[in-house]
Amino acid sequence: MTFLNPLFLIGLSLVAVPIIIHLWFKKRLQKIPFSTLTFLKKTEAKRFGWLKFREILILILRCLFIAFLFLSLARPQLSSGIFKTHRLASLFLVVDNSYSMAYGENFQLAKEMAYKVLSLYSTTSEFCILPLCPAAEQNDIEKPFWTTKKSALELVKKLDLSYKSCSIRDVLLHIPDEKPQYPIEYIYIGDGQELNFKDFPTRYTQKTLFYWLKIPTGGNVGITRVSLKDPIAMSLDNYDLNVVLSNFSPRLWTGRVGLRAGDYYYEKNCEIDAGKNLSLEFLLPVSIHRGKVTIYGDSLAIDNVYFFSKVLPQKLNVLIVGSDEFLRIGLSPSNELMVPFYVETVGELSRTDLRKFDVVILNGINDISVNDKIKLAHFLNRDETGIICFLGSEVGENLTQFIKRCCTIENQISPKGYVTLDWVDYGHPVFNVFKGSTALKNVKFYYFNNIIADNGIIARLSGNYPFIVIHDNLAIVAVQFTPQTTNIMYKTGFVPLLYRLIVSLAFRTQDREFYVGTRPKTFKKLKAPTGEYLSPESEFLIPGFYTTDDDTLGVNVTPDEGNLTILGNERAKILNIHTINVEKDLTGGDLTTPLLYLALFVILLELVLLLI
Repeated sequence: MTFLNPLFLIGLSLVAVPIIIHLWFKKRLQKIPFSTLTFLKKTEAKRFGWLKFREILILILRCLFIAFLFLSLARPQLSSGIFKTHRLASLFLVVDNSYSMAYGENFQLAKEMAYKVLSLYSTTSEFCILPLCPAAEQNDIEKPFWTTKKSALELVKKLDLSYKSCSIRDVLLHIPDEKPQYPIEYIYIGDGQELNFKDFPTRYTQKTLFYWLKIPTGGNVGITRVSLKDPIAMSLDNYDLNVVLSNFSPRLWTGRVGLRAGDYYYEKNCEIDAGKNLSLEFLLPVSIHRGKVTIYGDSLAIDNVYFFSKVLPQKLNVLIVGSDEFLRIGLSPSNELMVPFYVETVGELSRTDLRKFDVVILNGINDISVNDKIKLAHFLNRDETGIICFLGSEVGENLTQFIKRCCTIENQISPKGYVTLDWVDYGHPVFNVFKGSTALKNVKFYYFNNIIADNGIIARLSGNYPFIVIHDNLAIVAVQFTPQTTNIMYKTGFVPLLYRLIVSLAFRTQDREFYVGTRPKTFKKLKAPTGEYLSPESEFLIPGFYTTDDDTLGVNVTPDEGNLTILGNERAKILNIHTINVEKDLTGGDLTTPLLYLALFVILLELVLLLI
């Protein structure tokens, strides 16, 4: 047993006061001669015996009252099931302050549990207290240190919630450099989101004492994504905004979702089954580019708000180098139609100024000059630009060197008959419009180049040959689109594929949206929602709109923070994480209240004895 206020134990010495008073008055009694009491003693002997016994009981009760009162003021704590009092160790304590802990009173409860844990350790122990997410810059946890129990309590008191999403793995990289005086004990206090235990270090799954003090949590509905329904099509009056909601709770959720942008406001009622997603569409005027979507009536307040800032599709300047057969017709079928491209064609690059173009298409050309290679490299370094290379029957040395950053070319393949599209990545912006469609079925390829690539492949031909490879803003297509090589030009998927391939390269940032914790390297003089300006290389620390002279950025809490699914017991056992139950292992050790009730009971019992 330990005492939080041990100085009050001095008051136990006052138990002697009623004993001294009792003995003092007993000593002062005098015998007075009186006539015979023979008959009186016989009749009152029993009553005098009871009075003496009652006097002793009252004395005991008064002593107990003083003892119970000062013991309760000393706040005695019983040893818990796992932790014994006066533990001697080097405690590495991690308190979860990620935004999922904003659920109910969880963060305040976590701090109270931290105080309770610290009370179980000896004052001679040493402590390192760290938040799961640093409050500001990462530098805050670069040099942690072992400190005293008093300082540890102050550090817990100063902890605040963060809007970031962090992992225990990152915190464990910051063990103090000084050698600990005692064996290290690791304790994490938090709701135990699965996200927090991602890539948990294997060395902590062996002989390390790693404890997790569970803070109970619940379910939540969050905004997973806000995007343009069609990031390619140019709208004249209105455009569709797609809002995806996720129900992370184990029960059906019914509520309202509203979208506000300036004077525009629209609200929808919806319900989402447990563990399911719901996609909503809002129709906005093209004059509105930013606003916020809000879920009403859920647990995590800021997680229910999504700040969006979009760049709507605009016309791109496209340069075709080489033959423009089929490509020009596909990109600009008619002057009367609203198409997103201005198209020019040149036979060679040498005298062409690339500064006015957004996309360059190398269509079946055999090679480029050294100067052209340098020019194209500079072009790729610009923002919002892209190059597409449709490989012809020959690929020269300079062209091979230029596309080496993306892939290598081995040889041209002439299959027996033809090959077809065997696999496409429907999750990629180029192909997501074709999901569930037959537009790319029965597309035949008679000749193609064998591409070797480690990553970036978004489509493959029969035989597992790469068809399209994308690296940053450079795309390589295994074949030139001519009637001799393929029939794709006669299929309904030709124009949509061409459009999305171009736009996905040069128009990659429709979203002016970021997550808390990222660093806006390409934006200068950013003004935060608080009115302060961000210093260079600073992180986004809070959600909201950040503004520059000519742009507005939306910053949000990562959607993962809304998923309150916790680490399961089985997974915790595999990671060698010992769970601490708050009710069984830490609560019930404080005897203050029971002792106060006993003191009150003693007073009532004394009153009853005095009335008898």
